[in-house]
Amino acid sequence: AAPVPATADTVVAVVNGRDVTLGELIIMRADLPEQYQQAPSEQIMEALLSRVAVETALAAKAKEAGLDQTAHARLRSAIDARSRLAEAQIRTVIAAAATEDAMQAAYEARVADYEPVSEVRASHILVADKALADDLRKQLDDGAAFADLAAEHGTDGTKTQGGDLGWFEKERMVPEFAEAAFAGEEGDVVGPVQTQFGWHLIHVTGKRDRPAPSFEELKAEIGDELANAAAEAEINAARETAVITRPDAQPDADALCEDDLIEPK
Repeated sequence: AAPVPATADTVVAVVNGRDVTLGELIIMRADLPEQYQQAPSEQIMEALLSRVAVETALAAKAKEAGLDQTAHARLRSAIDARSRLAEAQIRTVIAAAATEDAMQAAYEARVADYEPVSEVRASHILVADKALADDLRKQLDDGAAFADLAAEHGTDGTKTQGGDLGWFEKERMVPEFAEAAFAGEEGDVVGPVQTQFGWHLIHVTGKRDRPAPSFEELKAEIGDELANAAAEAEINAARETAVITRPDAQPDADALCEDDLIEPK
């Protein structure tokens, strides 16, 4: 059958005579752990409908037994309703705070004083022996390919990519290596240079001032920051304005652990 227009009230199944709407399933899906939300939509829908069927049958039995009239049921209903409304308020506040315009403004403020960071891209060949390092340097001077020698003689994980270390700023490397790499010009082969790890031959393959990250690169992070700040402010305001009064006569705090006060055994 052809798909019908979707609304929250669209009936997707009837379980024991009761309509199940698309809106119910959307809310149930949102409550699933993140890893389950990544499953195909058809698979999720079938799983949720199966859950509705089980819960509907169990709820009917519970109602027949009068469990919906118990103190536990009444209290749980009140707690769930309060919690859900509080969550709805937080979601509303977050949506108002983390708008596209707000994120763009926060991004522009963040990068306004951005100072470019000097970076080098380099490959290296790391060996344990200086004599071998000197021999490899001679081979490089005679025209050998740096990547080939790195693959053959390198002793660290970069050998499989021709010794490529990618882009890095000075503080990321040990001082001796960083000084040599940043002192070289693009295209230079530097070394051998000794560090605590052994002897390095360094091929400087690029130099740049790293630009400020783009809005798209920071958008998710900024959105989370705005959302968290707005939620925290709303919660703090609610906490500060809440009026709590307590009777002079109080039960002992240990009564909090007495579950049978809800449903006497």
